[in-house]
Amino acid sequence: MRRWEFFVSFIALIFISKVVFAGEVDILVQKLVDKGILTPGEAQQIVTETKEEVKKEIAKGTYSSLPSWVQNTKLKGDFRLRYQHDHAKVLANSTTNKTGDQNRARIRMRLGFESKVNDKLLVGVGIATGKSDGSADAARSTNWTLGDGGFGKKPIALDYAYAQYNVTPWATVIGGKFKNPLWEPGDLIWDTDINPEGGTVKLSMTKLIPNTELFMNAGVLLPGNSSSWSADPTLFAVQPGIVYNFNDKVQLKGAFSYYDFTGVRGKVLSGNAGTNSGATTGLAYSYRNIIPAAELTIKEPLKFAGLDLPYFALFGEYVQNVALRADDTNGDDNTGYMLGLKFGAEKVEKWADWQVRYNYAMLEKDAVLDTLPDSDRYGGKTGMRSHELMFDWGLGKNTWIGIDGYYGWQLKGNFGSTQSKPASVLQIDWNLKF
Repeated sequence: MRRWEFFVSFIALIFISKVVFAGEVDILVQKLVDKGILTPGEAQQIVTETKEEVKKEIAKGTYSSLPSWVQNTKLKGDFRLRYQHDHAKVLANSTTNKTGDQNRARIRMRLGFESKVNDKLLVGVGIATGKSDGSADAARSTNWTLGDGGFGKKPIALDYAYAQYNVTPWATVIGGKFKNPLWEPGDLIWDTDINPEGGTVKLSMTKLIPNTELFMNAGVLLPGNSSSWSADPTLFAVQPGIVYNFNDKVQLKGAFSYYDFTGVRGKVLSGNAGTNSGATTGLAYSYRNIIPAAELTIKEPLKFAGLDLPYFALFGEYVQNVALRADDTNGDDNTGYMLGLKFGAEKVEKWADWQVRYNYAMLEKDAVLDTLPDSDRYGGKTGMRSHELMFDWGLGKNTWIGIDGYYGWQLKGNFGSTQSKPASVLQIDWNLKF
């Protein structure tokens, strides 16, 4: 059986099992109503209570009518429909400003499942729309533009596949292709669609210090490889951090990360944005980053004034490529930072929930590898500054509208140019989770 046939069959088994059970209960209860043994109200109560009890048994893996491996598997996914408008002024080598506009309709679909092998082992697999050709969009986007290729089929790629071993309640080991284990309060360095590959260890201790969680994320990640290279590019990352609760409403989270990218100097990495020095011919410098980051969150910050604001947060992040000073006598173009805030609902989960987010970001051209930053922020390039403003509004349970706007420009002098080349992006999204 081919892998797609197995995946579809697996999903169908879970769905059919639930439908068959629901049908049997409904038929039995309806017969009792027809015979006058139960009133319609009593029947509905029994059906509801029975289904809730079965859900609890399935969650515990003790429901006798389904195989244990089905009960130990969770299926999840989401769909997004997007309108996107891109605008840019081409200023370089031209006495007349040229304006370019692009309007696109785009979709994103992601589907995945997690299955417990036993009490300590977990396997996760996910698929998504998107490319797998090594281009700049392959790692940093799961969008697909409608109309590309007429009414042709859209490609689906493997988004993640990993094994997770829970060594102890406070230590977890993960290997394969997985969700990013490195915490970041914004997306200055990592596009949120990137799922790194390699291995990672996650540690978390909550009982050593009152009101405090100590955590450590460490990993060996593989940003690119080739059989013709003497040493494959490798990222060694370590991130100690702390979460401190001042009380039940105020929390401070902070971390200090160290990244060491080995084997990248002189190489051309897949998916680069072409803005690092030597990105398209062979990277001119090494990359070793220090990254302090922090986020302060406050629940009901205006309650004292009688105003209903459920959540407010301030966050910031700084990055420096400390390897550049050793390689480059100028020691320039090696820093970046992000400052931002968000307020409204902590999560948009139901009708009329809302949240506003804003951040300002700056990345000099050799601060980080240009294969990593958010692809929507000035095309994923380094050597730029950018404003981003976002607004989400809940339409109901698990569905919301999102509006996201970017305005960015090239840092003058980073590329031997005195011109800024501004560009903007507007995205309007309808999101649905299941």
